[in-house]
Amino acid sequence: VSTQSTGKHLENCEVRIGDSWDDRLQHVISIWRGAGMSISGVRTCGDYMFSGHTAVLTVLNLFVCEYSSSKLRFLQTLSWSLNLFGAFFILAAHEHYTIDVIVAFYITSRTFAYYHVLANSLAHKQHHSKELTWSWFPLYSYFEEHVDSKILNEYEWPWEPIVAFCTRRYHWFRLIREERRKNGVGTFSKID
Repeated sequence: VSTQSTGKHLENCEVRIGDSWDDRLQHVISIWRGAGMSISGVRTCGDYMFSGHTAVLTVLNLFVCEYSSSKLRFLQTLSWSLNLFGAFFILAAHEHYTIDVIVAFYITSRTFAYYHVLANSLAHKQHHSKELTWSWFPLYSYFEEHVDSKILNEYEWPWEPIVAFCTRRYHWFRLIREERRKNGVGTFSKID
C-alpha cells in the first residue's frame, strides 16, 4: 500500500545535491524555527520520514487505552477508530507518505510499550542498577524514581473536589460580605 507524492503545496521542489554541511544545518534550523509548517515559509519537499500527526494521535490513543477503566470499552474502541481514521485521512490528504505514517505508529507504540513494561517490571527494580536503567530509557529514572510498585488505576468522578472548592468560595464570599456590612463598607447611608 502506498500513496502518491505529497500534496500540491510541495510542488516545484528542487533536487539539492552537494549541499555543504553548513547549508544543511541552516536548512534544519529554518525548519525547526518555522515549526515545519509551509505557512511559515518552510520548504521540506516531502522528506518527512516520520509523521508527527500520526505520533500524536497514537500517543493520545495509547494513553486513553492504558489509563481508562476497562469498563469503558466504548471509549477505547472509539479511540482506536479515531486513531486509524486519522492515519487514513493523513494519507488521503497527501500530507505524508505511507511509510511516514507506518514508521510513526510503530516507533510511538513501541516506545510507549517499552516505557510501561520498564515502569511495571518489579524484577527490573530488583536486579538492575540505575546506570543500566538510564541507558535503556533516560527519563525513566527521573519519572519513576520514587515509585516502589505498580500504580493501580483508580477512578473517581471529580465532583467532590469541585463541590468542596465551590463551598469554600461560597463561605469565603459570605464572610467578606458580612464583614463589609458590619464595617459599613459598600452600603449607603442617608446624608443629613
